[in-house]
Amino acid sequence: MLTAQMLTGLVLAGGQGRRMQALQSADGNQVDKGLLSLGGQPLVAWQVQQLQPWTSALLINANTNLSQYAQYGPVLADDHSLPTNGGPLIGLLTALRHCGTSWLLCVPVDSPFLPADFAPRLLQAQQQNDQALAFYCRADRDYPLCLLIHVQAQDTLGHYIAAGERRVMPWLHQLGAQAVDFPPQQADAFMNINTPEDLRAAQARLSWACS
Repeated sequence: MLTAQMLTGLVLAGGQGRRMQALQSADGNQVDKGLLSLGGQPLVAWQVQQLQPWTSALLINANTNLSQYAQYGPVLADDHSLPTNGGPLIGLLTALRHCGTSWLLCVPVDSPFLPADFAPRLLQAQQQNDQALAFYCRADRDYPLCLLIHVQAQDTLGHYIAAGERRVMPWLHQLGAQAVDFPPQQADAFMNINTPEDLRAAQARLSWACS
């Protein structure tokens, strides 16, 4: 059975977050999505807290504001040998290449309300099918970046990216990744904060939960 000593946590915060560019900081600069504040702390801090109980090491994939992200854990920028602006698979491959454990437990930076049992259920699925190299979450739809993946997957991922492919789900299907099903009513727990409207909805959800 996998234990924390066998797992590295990965927060994927390396994207450009184009749909959040309507938001600006006080000095007029664009806001880095992973550093947006929710409930008094940045989104990256939420994800670090969700990963820490299950992992022995942590990586944050980010390509901007590295010193700010470094306040929450070791920062790993995309490998310069890989294509730029290639989406989350570039950050994932970079992390797999630098991972010091056999398995990587990955979350996107913009999903702060993941189910409390998302990691145990991924680990349980791996225990039940130890031949698969990857396990991802599914509720009303697929959430491929909520992912438990073995470092051996980096070889096929490297070939996939070299072929010009960038979409996550086709690669996971090619890899034979297993879906871990969550009840449809838990779909909101996997919500991504992609727009200013999403951020306001997350803030309202947090206020309601605390009231």
